[in-house]
This record gives sequence, structure tokens and C-alpha cells, in this order.
Amino acid sequence: MTWLQTVPTILVAVLIIFVPGALLARCLGTRGLAWAATAAPLTVSLVSVGAILAQKVHVRWSLGVLAVVTIVACAIAVAARLPLILRRRREGRGGAPWTWPPLPLALSVAAGFAVPVLILGIRFAKIFINPANISQTYDNVFHLNAIRFILNTGNGSSLNIGTLDPVSPSMFYPAAWHDLVALVVGATTVPIPVGVNAVNMVLGALVWTTSSIYLASRVLGTRPATFLATGALAAAFGAFPYLLMEFGVLYPNFLALTVLPVFVALAADLVKVSVEPRPGPVLAAVLIAAGLPGLALAHPSVLMAFGVFALAPLVAWLVLRVRDAVRGQLAWPWAAGAVVVVAAYVVTLNYMWGVVRPSKAASFWPPVQTISQAFGEALTNGPLGRPTPWLVAALTLVGIYAVFRRRRGYWLLGAFAISCFLFIVVSAFAKDDLRNFFTGVWYNDSYRLAAMLPVFALPVAAVGAQWLFGLAMATKPITALQPVGRRRVALAVGAVGWVAVIVLAQGYAVASAQGKARAQYALTSDSALLTTDENTLLLRVPEHVPTNGIIVDNPGTGGALAYALANRRVVLPAVSSSPGPDDQTLIQHLPSVNHDPAVCAAVKALGSFYVLDFGPREINGMHHTFPTSEQLATTPGLELVDHEGAAKLYRITACG
Repeated sequence: MTWLQTVPTILVAVLIIFVPGALLARCLGTRGLAWAATAAPLTVSLVSVGAILAQKVHVRWSLGVLAVVTIVACAIAVAARLPLILRRRREGRGGAPWTWPPLPLALSVAAGFAVPVLILGIRFAKIFINPANISQTYDNVFHLNAIRFILNTGNGSSLNIGTLDPVSPSMFYPAAWHDLVALVVGATTVPIPVGVNAVNMVLGALVWTTSSIYLASRVLGTRPATFLATGALAAAFGAFPYLLMEFGVLYPNFLALTVLPVFVALAADLVKVSVEPRPGPVLAAVLIAAGLPGLALAHPSVLMAFGVFALAPLVAWLVLRVRDAVRGQLAWPWAAGAVVVVAAYVVTLNYMWGVVRPSKAASFWPPVQTISQAFGEALTNGPLGRPTPWLVAALTLVGIYAVFRRRRGYWLLGAFAISCFLFIVVSAFAKDDLRNFFTGVWYNDSYRLAAMLPVFALPVAAVGAQWLFGLAMATKPITALQPVGRRRVALAVGAVGWVAVIVLAQGYAVASAQGKARAQYALTSDSALLTTDENTLLLRVPEHVPTNGIIVDNPGTGGALAYALANRRVVLPAVSSSPGPDDQTLIQHLPSVNHDPAVCAAVKALGSFYVLDFGPREINGMHHTFPTSEQLATTPGLELVDHEGAAKLYRITACG
């Protein structure tokens, strides 16, 4: 399949990710840039909550269910707003009609979105190599098989998907990303890997860009320079969106981080520390509340990230309230109320901080560097030994300076400082309870927190770029010109500077990040998870295994992907799957199938009459109990039905 053939799938992904949320956001009264920015987060809520509701009423998860959930949510939103709308119309205060923005702003919006979407789209296509390639990483076995589970069972509930077994006890796993991909695959009938890559391309290119521009606009406003500067820099960070295509692979985290900037921006809108135009506090609160279920079901750790990053605008609001009280511009009881609100928030966050986190056993990742190294990497956005994007680093430092000079946007610096602090703690602090308290929410994993750095470094760097442009326009030769001349010079300088930033930002750091991620998607004769031979054999499995057949597999070798790629059930669908008693009997004693009745009893109980042999090498150097290739080749009662190189498919004939 070519990338040109994938375009319809990408367009379907765009529609599914944006349209439902856009309808709900508009019914809630959202307009302008906020409308575009909140569309994807609200869709994630509609999708993830809708999948849970569908399972509760025993309805298959599908586009039809999403449509019904969206219509009901929109109806509730309109009904809740109707009294306010009618009252405003009676009072002659209807909303202002939409008007086309001035041409310079319209062009800057188009360019500001088009450039990063194009760059990121091309880079993602180069990372994936082919639309049907998969990430050759540990977590991807579960992710791909979870999508197949949803497609086959119709159950996309985050409350049930954790075991990938319809008859096993329910186990929670945040399934918003899987639910989205399942919708795209179901609507287009493309192979699962193609749907995965199409959705990730839309998230990384379009959703991330939209979210980042909205966050930057909360400090810079909706002027042309905001769209141009942020757009020029959206694809300039190696730590995001590229890093999570390389490590893990952490697709649910990736989805959650693409929408995180919107939530922090809405928090600033809620407490009015952002610039105009902005949604009113009530609308901002409603949008946050409507989006939080989706953020939690995309990944709970990013929900907690939002909780801690929201402290920055909240504290900024508190400082302003106290300042106003000191100046006599606000009654002290109101300032005291602000203190109570912030204190209550901190207490609630502290409680959640201890609850919404993995176990200590699962949070085993160690520190990897010194504190000074971590500080430098956080400030310059070259984390974990990655090359430093020097232009981004310089603009970030200028942006920090500009915030202090302008005395506006301190809350954004606060959020950036928090992200730097968390990265320094996780990557450099000693492995003790203090480190676990601060970063155990993210498994004490340096990669997850490194990926968050660009969320706030990007708008800070955009502030720096805009400051430098303003500085250039304030020089004596330019200010001495007539107004018409100044405008022409401003356009010329702005255009040259913008192009220069775009070109220089796509330097070695980004190319290196792309290369590292691309290496994880290469399908070769010695790929880490599935080799070329193994992948070829899996695609032929449906020719030999009936639709109700179940395959005995070693998930660590990639054999479990027969479920996702060949649509045939496997005994162990994830690398971390726990085998049941019959599974253990079959796997441990399969070489004795010809003379051990217990093995045939297990075969018949499970309905597992086929075996995949992908050799001894497992992902991440793991080791699962499984017969060796030599044992399988010499076991009576096993018939070799297909092979590709060293990859083999056997049928168990000893059990009738």
C-alpha cells in the first residue's frame, strides 16, 4: 500500500477526530480558535465515554454509536444553553455574527497551520516508511491486538480491555486511542497498521499543531505573528511528537500529550490570566469538564500532568487577587476566597497524587544522569542525550527574558518551570521516596517526562520569536520610515525571518529524532519484533487457519500479532499475558503431545490446533517458556503447513 492510497484513510481519521468534538464545542457556544482547539479533546471524550456506555448496554462500538452519543451530548448542551440564548435575544444581546478575518490574519492562520502540518506529515511518513509498517517495540503487541479485540468483539470499554480476553475478569486500561483507531479501521477496512499510522499522523501533525497554537495564543493573542511563529516551531522539537513514536511505543500517552496544551490554556482562560479574546470562565470550565474524561481515558498520567501544570495559572490568579486587595482594588474577603480555592485545589491534587499512580514495582525506571546535565537538557530541549535544537534553545531563552520584560505570561513560565523540574527529578534525582513522590505518577520514566518539555517550551520559544521581531521593528532606521514604508518593511522582515526559522528549525536535532523513530519501524530480516519472513508468514496464516482457529504462540517473538495482522486468535495476546492452567500445560508439554493425554485435553479445551514458531529471540531480551524450534520440528503429531525462512506454522494432528 502506498501513501497516496492511504490519503482517504487519513481524511477519514481527520473527520472522526475533529467533527464530533467540533459539533459539541459549537453547541456549547465555543467560537474561533478555541472552537478548533477543543474539537479533538472533546471527540476523545465522546469516543472513550461512548465506548464504555456501548459496552454497558451491550451494543457494539461503532461510528453509529459515536454519532448517537454526539447527538445526545449536543442536545444536552443546547438544552442547557437555551434559556440563556433566549434571554439574550429578548434583551437584544445576541452573539455577533461571524465575519471573515482580515486578509493578513487569514493568510497567517493558513500558513501557520499548513507549514507544520506538511512538515510533520512528511516526517511521520518517513518514520513509518510504509503505511503498513508497525513499531517493532514491546508495547505495540498489546496496542495492535487491543484494536483487533475491539473490532472483533465490539467492546472498546476502558473498563474491560486490559486482558484482551472476553471471558477473563475485567481489567482497566485507557483505551481512547484504541477506540479511535478501531473506528477508522472499521470505517475504511484498511489493515490495522495502516489505521494506526493514519491516526498517529493526524494526531502528531494536526491535533498537536492546533493545540500548541491555542496555548501560545493565550499569551501572544490571536495576531498573525502568533500563528506564524508557533507554526514554524511546532515541528522543531525532537522530544515531541517524535520521541513517543520511538520509545515504548506509548501511543495512549502520545494521544494525551497532543491535547494537553488545550487543557492548560483553558485553565488560564478560566481564571482570566490569558489574553483576550478568550472563552468566558463558565464556558472554559464546561469545556475542561467535558474534556477531562477523554484525557483520563487517553492516559491517566497526563490527566495528573494537567493537574500539576494547572497550578501555574491558578497561582498566578491568586497572586493577582492578593495584589488587587493590597492596592484596594478588591475586597479582602474575595482575596481570602481565592486563597481558599487554591488551597482546596492543592489538597485535592495531593490526594489524587497518591491515588492515580502505578505501583512502586511498576515504577522501576532509574535516574540516568546528573542534575546539572538534566537542567541543561531541560532548558535547551535536548533531553536524554538527544542533539540540542539550538535555534529552539536560543528562542526559549529569549522567550523567558521577554516574559519578564513584558510582565505578561508568568503563568506560562511557571508551567514550563514545572515541566523542567519534573524532568530533572526523574532523570537525575536519587532513586528514593522523594523521587517516587514527584514522578512515580509517570512510572519514574524519563522518556515520558522528556516528551512533555515541548508542551510549554514551544509557546515560550514563540514568545521569543515574536519579541525579536518586535525588537527588529523598533530599530531607528525602521521607525523613521513613513507608516506605509514601515508596513512593507515589516512584511519583508517578517517573511524572511519566518522562512529562516522554518528552515533552521529543521536541523540535525529533528533529523536525528526522525531517524531514531524510523529505525523502530523498519521491517528487515532481523527486526526486533517481527522479521520480514515472520511478517510474510503471518499474512498467509488465514489461508491455513480457519476463522475460529486459535494459535499457540510465544508473544515475546511477535507470534501474538497473528491476532492483529491475520485476525486469528492466539493463546497469549500480549507479551505480559498470564497463561491459564490449560495454556501452561499446552506450552510446557507440547513436545509430549503424542503420548501425554493432558496435552491433547488442553488442546481440545482451548481449541488450539495450530502453533507458530518464530525462533528463540524475543523482544527486549525477554524469555517465555516455549518449545524450541528443534523440539517442534521433531515432535510427532505436528505437521508443518507453511513456512517462510525460519518462521514456521504447524498444525497439531495428534489430537484428532
